[in-house]
Amino acid sequence: MPDELVKEVVVTERSGSVMDGGIVLAYCPTYKLMNKISHLKKSIIMLVEWPTENFEAWARLVGAYNVATGEVMSTSLGDDGRSALDAILFEGYKGWIDDTAERMTLHYLRKLRGIGQYDRGTVLTYMRQTKSEDSIKRLEKILDQFDQST
Repeated sequence: MPDELVKEVVVTERSGSVMDGGIVLAYCPTYKLMNKISHLKKSIIMLVEWPTENFEAWARLVGAYNVATGEVMSTSLGDDGRSALDAILFEGYKGWIDDTAERMTLHYLRKLRGIGQYDRGTVLTYMRQTKSEDSIKRLEKILDQFDQST
């Protein structure tokens, strides 16, 4: 972390919380850490991502303002798309470990594609809001299967 920021309050995945109403610098965060700050409504979150990580789907999901382009980002999800994401989330209540959850998840992914609202990053980001990374790894295998089938 740059020397200028060391004197500021630091929140990690395992410790601390962020108070709403200020400027938050998310310096090369993980997805888990971003979930700690995604609820902030009165704060400005400045995200500096690792070159190997991409938080574009997260930014679209939360409606972030991109200072480089001057646009407010959006997923363009409609009610049917959000409903399908909620259904996928429900199917993962045990972490997508059984055949039924996999089969139903594939069904809802096809529904998303059918209405033109499938985006792998959006699906993963939406699920990461409440699911563990172990569960996400199992979901990624289902998404790999889905992506290869088209």
